[in-house]
Amino acid sequence: MDKSTALDRYLSAILILSERYYCVRAVDVAHYLSCSKAAVSVSLKHLMREELVHPDEAGALTLTTAGADRARRYKEKCAYFTDLLLKAGVEPSQAAPEGEALCRAVGDDTYQALKAYFENPVAS
Repeated sequence: MDKSTALDRYLSAILILSERYYCVRAVDVAHYLSCSKAAVSVSLKHLMREELVHPDEAGALTLTTAGADRARRYKEKCAYFTDLLLKAGVEPSQAAPEGEALCRAVGDDTYQALKAYFENPVAS
């Protein structure tokens, strides 16, 4: 997994948590992703440097417009692969984690190509 994809996971986690709760903190992200607070801290520094996340004085995290857009694209990509696996008959308990694994493994260009192909399959 490249650094960009790893950061997308953090952005997506912040987006999902902010849809559920009024306030999202680094510890919430660590708990959600089952990772250390130190790992979240390092990633947040990268996200702040790229101006994708903004923490307030109290430590609450807010996605910038660019961060929210990127998180939504990642979340959509993961949902696409999960849905594709479900349609193929994979059990829901298996489809969700494997859909996310595919999301991390497949680049954006390949994702767009697969999506276009399955929307309009070419006759063999």
